[in-house]
Amino acid sequence: MPSLILTKTPDGSATGERHPLGNEPVIIGRSPEKCRVVLPANAVSREHARIVPMNGQYFVEDLQSRNKTYVNNKVVEGKWPNPLKNGDNIKICDFLFAFHDERGTPPPEDEEEESSNTTVEATFKRASPKDFLEPLDKEKYRALLDITTELSRAPNVETLMPQIADQLFKVFKQADRCFIIEVDEDNRLRPVVTKVRRQVPGNERFSRTIVRRCLATLQSFLSEDATSDAEVSAAQSIAEFKIRSVMCVPLATQDGKPLGVIQLDSQDRTKKFSQDDLKFLICVAGQASIALENAGLHEAILAQEKLEEENRAATKVQRGFLPQSFPMLPGYEFFAHYIAARTVGGDYYDFIPLPDGRLAILLGDVSGKGVPAALLMARMSGEARVAMLTQPDVARAITHLNEQLMMANLEDRYVTLSAAVIDPKSHHIELVSAGHLSPWVYRQRARKFEKVFEKGAGDFPVGWVPGHAYTAYQVELSPGDSVIVYTDGIEDAQPASGERFTETGVRRTLESTLKGLEKVTARELGARIVNAVETHAGNHPQFDDIALVCFGRVDGESEPEVDNRPTLKR
Repeated sequence: MPSLILTKTPDGSATGERHPLGNEPVIIGRSPEKCRVVLPANAVSREHARIVPMNGQYFVEDLQSRNKTYVNNKVVEGKWPNPLKNGDNIKICDFLFAFHDERGTPPPEDEEEESSNTTVEATFKRASPKDFLEPLDKEKYRALLDITTELSRAPNVETLMPQIADQLFKVFKQADRCFIIEVDEDNRLRPVVTKVRRQVPGNERFSRTIVRRCLATLQSFLSEDATSDAEVSAAQSIAEFKIRSVMCVPLATQDGKPLGVIQLDSQDRTKKFSQDDLKFLICVAGQASIALENAGLHEAILAQEKLEEENRAATKVQRGFLPQSFPMLPGYEFFAHYIAARTVGGDYYDFIPLPDGRLAILLGDVSGKGVPAALLMARMSGEARVAMLTQPDVARAITHLNEQLMMANLEDRYVTLSAAVIDPKSHHIELVSAGHLSPWVYRQRARKFEKVFEKGAGDFPVGWVPGHAYTAYQVELSPGDSVIVYTDGIEDAQPASGERFTETGVRRTLESTLKGLEKVTARELGARIVNAVETHAGNHPQFDDIALVCFGRVDGESEPEVDNRPTLKR
């Protein structure tokens, strides 16, 4: 009986443990409840691979495992079973099996099979169409040239498929039906072309048994009389559709991914296909496969271009939510920097003028990245502005914002937020920290930096706890003092080595800024942090969105002349 023999385990031993293979599929994996062959290692998926018996052969199939399945050191594509032959090695993580089939080696697949219980005249492995050109007569050469020429001109291959079927009907006078069938990503069969000589109810249905066999083995198939073929005659469709002689040829990419099949059959016992007919159909399928693959690549390029165009538009829209200039608040200076890890991101900041000359400064970080985070950021931008303008103080504004986001039923989405309100008359700042990193305050007189909140202090993120009432804290700014607030993309920035910038990197940068400078401005602090993060990360792709805002009182009577625009990237 065919079997799997365990030849190597993670500890390097060869147990020789034998697992017989019968007529039922065998699942290999970590789960004792679902697998017949259990491999006790965390790297192995719960259901990792499956051995499937089919038509006297065995096939190995990867079950979308994390670490893949290999046959003779080649990866097994998840949804396409690979045929096994005696002596093949199957590798699953650090386990190695040998496939043993004592029934012997099957007859060569490119020769005519002789058996008393089958009428299969020929099965051919995948090969280049040029290997089958020599036996073609002039009529078939002319038809192949016409089909190839039309395929090379076709902007949309699907519109050309009916013309291929017409050409095949001209060449194969004995054919009663022609099917061109595609297989989608979910392994479902979709007829692209169905052509019949006689419109009879049910005549447009094809044999899934034959098509699946062709796709599973990627072998071209020719049967003299399918009703007498032991391997397919048991299928109800063979008798129901009155299929006699039949040819089925796979369509596949250059790397062996099935795209579909071309199937021709006759319903008259006297009309049969020959091996020369099959070789011609293989040539047609080879050209059609190239055209289909090229069409798929072209569609993928168009889809990517469309996605990039949409992303550029989304980037433009998202930047419209961010301030385009700094507020003109007498006695204060501002700096801001924003860069998304992807085309759009979930970091956010805003300057909101309030009654009585006050100014609100908000900086937040939406959980997650990409489009979902950007959509929530857009909603929060509007909700936050309304809350700040309608509520009497910053604590009640963030409490109101929390309730609005809770009612939106965001499930596992939330926002960490730092909200500050500057009163330029008293130079007091009301500050709410909703699960956000603590702001830093630079004290010019003491020439030192301090964090407003210790680790673990502050309130819950917005959208996290319903009914929570937020608390505001008071911070007073003297001339030359500055506040620095940023999202965690600053501390998480890292080069290829994986070493994060961390809070230590921020502190080191801030302290080094003091050297050689008598007065340190908010703009100087912000620019130094951004430069230090970019130097630290180098050319390594950005992992997280980054937003940073610095603001502070001007030390002196005159205000510096600075660029009034935030830096926005990506």
